[in-house]
Amino acid sequence: MMLISFILFTIPLVLTIFILVKINSYIMIAIFFILYVIIFFALIKGGCTDPGIIPRLQDNDSSSIFRKKTDYFMVSNGSLVRFTYCYTCNLFRPPRTSHCAVCDNCCQRFDHHCLWLGNCVGKRNYKYFFLLVTTLNITAIINVIYNVCIISQSVKDKEEKKIKFRLLTISILSVVSFLELMFVLFFLGKLQIVHIRLLFSNITFYEDFKKKLKNPANINPFYKNIWLNIKRILVLLVPKSLLNGSIRRRKKISNIKGEITINQVNNDILIKEK
Repeated sequence: MMLISFILFTIPLVLTIFILVKINSYIMIAIFFILYVIIFFALIKGGCTDPGIIPRLQDNDSSSIFRKKTDYFMVSNGSLVRFTYCYTCNLFRPPRTSHCAVCDNCCQRFDHHCLWLGNCVGKRNYKYFFLLVTTLNITAIINVIYNVCIISQSVKDKEEKKIKFRLLTISILSVVSFLELMFVLFFLGKLQIVHIRLLFSNITFYEDFKKKLKNPANINPFYKNIWLNIKRILVLLVPKSLLNGSIRRRKKISNIKGEITINQVNNDILIKEK
């Protein structure tokens, strides 16, 4: 799927650059080139980065955090959140962790499985997914506006020697503009709006779709404020991958710095936001 995404993102670039070279618009070539470099960077990083997979444990592994396989609850920001056991991975899932049916792994802060990236979108690669969607929207909007300007200028051009190139320009840019406009209006634009709303609220797409954080008090246990949400999700450095990690690191997967604190009292799990 990453190869298909790469081809789909490249075709409009090649067609547009072809026209821009013909009309000597080198400033716009530089702008589009920078934008597409960012797109390809986000695509590769989002698709190749470990999204936050938690290594599976053997059922009799002594490094398991809890021995009992019953569900626990966490108290965070005045709200209860279920702390469930994954029978496939043989471990208790940290808060906001879900098991992806496609990847067959438990992923921290699971958002969704992205077909275009061919990977889950989770704690470690969400920022790259958001960067990809944002840059694609900006590129498509700039491309459509600039293409309309070129088409308008080509229509006004009355020189007979340029008639063939004018028809080629109008044909290529009209197709590219139409496809990108439809893509923004019916897919990318809506996706951007949804994830901006989720980002501000510090809610994942999976939690929003499944109503995971719905409670009588209508409190999001992970919400701080808009700026802290943006900082924690998009600005802070990507945490280290748990894959190929030591048993010591695995034992601490539920005590993630900067997110939660766990205290075990009388076999109950009490988790409070820092």
